[in-house]
Amino acid sequence: MNGIINMLAGLPLLSLLLLFLIFQYPGQDWRGSVLSAAIVWGVLITVLTETLSLLRVLTFSSVLVLWLITDIALGLIYYRRVKRGKRSLTFPEPPKLTPVSLVFLGGVVCIVATVGLIAVVAPPNNWDSMTYHMARVVHWIQNRSVAHYPTYYSAQLVHPPFAEFVIMHLQILSRGDRLANLVQWLSMVGSIIGVSLIAKQLGANQRGQIFAAIFCATIPMGILQASSTQNDYAVAFWLVCLAHYILLALPAKKIPLPLVLSIGASLGLAVFTKSSGYIYAFPLMVWFFLAKLNRLRWKLWKPIGIITFIFLSLNWGHYSRNFDLYGNPISVAEYSADYKIEVYSLPTWISNIIRNLSLHVDIVRYLGLQDFITPITGISHKLISIIHSVLGVDMNDPRTTWPLNSYTVPGLSFDENVAGNPLHLLLIALAIIVFVFNKELRTKNNVIGYVLALIGGFLLLCWMLKIQPYQSRHHLSLFVLFSSFVGLVFNKSWNRHVLMIMAVIMLVASIPFVVGNKYRPIAAEQNIFNTSRNELYFANRKYLKEPYFATADFLKKQNCETIGLSLGGTAVPSGTYWEYPFWVLLQENNSQTIRFDHVLHPDNRSHAKSKIYPHNNFNPCAIIAVRSSKEEPVKEMVVQSSTYVSAWSANSDPINVLVKDRGDVKELD
Repeated sequence: MNGIINMLAGLPLLSLLLLFLIFQYPGQDWRGSVLSAAIVWGVLITVLTETLSLLRVLTFSSVLVLWLITDIALGLIYYRRVKRGKRSLTFPEPPKLTPVSLVFLGGVVCIVATVGLIAVVAPPNNWDSMTYHMARVVHWIQNRSVAHYPTYYSAQLVHPPFAEFVIMHLQILSRGDRLANLVQWLSMVGSIIGVSLIAKQLGANQRGQIFAAIFCATIPMGILQASSTQNDYAVAFWLVCLAHYILLALPAKKIPLPLVLSIGASLGLAVFTKSSGYIYAFPLMVWFFLAKLNRLRWKLWKPIGIITFIFLSLNWGHYSRNFDLYGNPISVAEYSADYKIEVYSLPTWISNIIRNLSLHVDIVRYLGLQDFITPITGISHKLISIIHSVLGVDMNDPRTTWPLNSYTVPGLSFDENVAGNPLHLLLIALAIIVFVFNKELRTKNNVIGYVLALIGGFLLLCWMLKIQPYQSRHHLSLFVLFSSFVGLVFNKSWNRHVLMIMAVIMLVASIPFVVGNKYRPIAAEQNIFNTSRNELYFANRKYLKEPYFATADFLKKQNCETIGLSLGGTAVPSGTYWEYPFWVLLQENNSQTIRFDHVLHPDNRSHAKSKIYPHNNFNPCAIIAVRSSKEEPVKEMVVQSSTYVSAWSANSDPINVLVKDRGDVKELD
């Protein structure tokens, strides 16, 4: 039975494969077909999800039938094209490669395959997955709709949802989260393919393209994230697609309609995946607009109009849901105000640029040279402090820093939330310097436009967002996109022996990040292969395991099918409280279908959704009340005129289970 379910979960991936075969013309670079297939697949998932949601039929049977129909239709299209001789039944022949190139590509394949194995074996277990990425998915499945719902944590509602749309389809068909991490992993694979193609477009030969692929595959933050349900790699992939299609459009006198549609879809999907897509896509689109304005002039309105239409169409559903609840289509979570720069000046901008770059300076420990060379993080911190004194800016200015007094130059980390990429930053800086002094390269308009768009994206990020410990996550898209530029510059400036040495260093230095992921390790004594899946959910916060397990055990004995979640007692609680593990633990080995809904503070904006179907008929038989250590445990609550009293509490954490007061309920400790 499990094998059949796993096969059904492969239906969306089968459609992706069929799309690739449909787009793969004889003699065409197969990498372009991969990107084209991914774009259509992304649009398809968005349209299917929004349509099923509108009808409130996001169910196993509906999703299964639609994917079966889609695969059959795509299969027939491919068959007809093969029959007409326009396609081949065989995959494209691989390019001729030297033995050295094969070895290097083998290294890339090993990295990707190992990360993919981790993604399948380990469950989602990072902080954001437990609070909103995976939590929003199970709410959507339960509600049969992606409509906004009452929740303690507005990130579940307002953040762009595309990555979770894909997870939801895989989760509905597989009846579990075993494949949830594959969205990021597929994005990594697509990005590696895409940056090598962009390197070719910029002028790199085969050696430069392979170097670009190695650069991308060995980014520490990328390796760590690619086995998780974060969405930084997903947005990076759509930005790679956008850059690829812009480069295709630049030399065209008249932009073909399919190319215009591809640019619009790439842009729309990037923004539909993560808000950082707005920041990084903006300079790319400015580059496209300025480059084509001189050639098309007033005729440019037509492709711009089509791009805007596609962009808005893909995001319309999410925009309308946000507008309905928050009165703003591009709404942000209430806590997001903490991330916005509060003062705009040249000194503070320079400060933010320097501090963002400093997140990637621990090159000594990255290369394992700390036994021979003193790490430079301390020196860097002192130097940055001196620069801030000259600028007249506080290094921990609360108007540009979040949380308060949190900025410091970080050391080497294997945490996907804060890991730096020191060697890759060094190579990018070196590539920019070489580019400036290389007459042949700096006269190429497409290369100039590309690198200026990437630098512009970084400067825009530093202008808009406060520095925070997790900022290096937002840098991943830039490192991925810079892979092509680095591959080109070093290909044109260095001989093959230097390239080989650098490639070997990058591949070898990436191994600790592949095997030593802080929350999904494979080389540690306690690793993903000898630890139960349920325990791995709590790898990020191990102290929560016992109280969550105990809470689930107690509730399973109560024969309760409707459970309220009271996570935090304020109108705007932080993302402190882990919700998703309750869904996993209580549904496991349980013949009942348990319904969860949030019991909210009346001033919570999403509380308005409690008054509409299907939430207005929610009558919990038990409530899980979780509070921080600074709050008093909940002993009694009144919900819909019913009084709930504490029936059980976890000794090690302020978790209480409350049931309806029948006058004879005794608290169990």
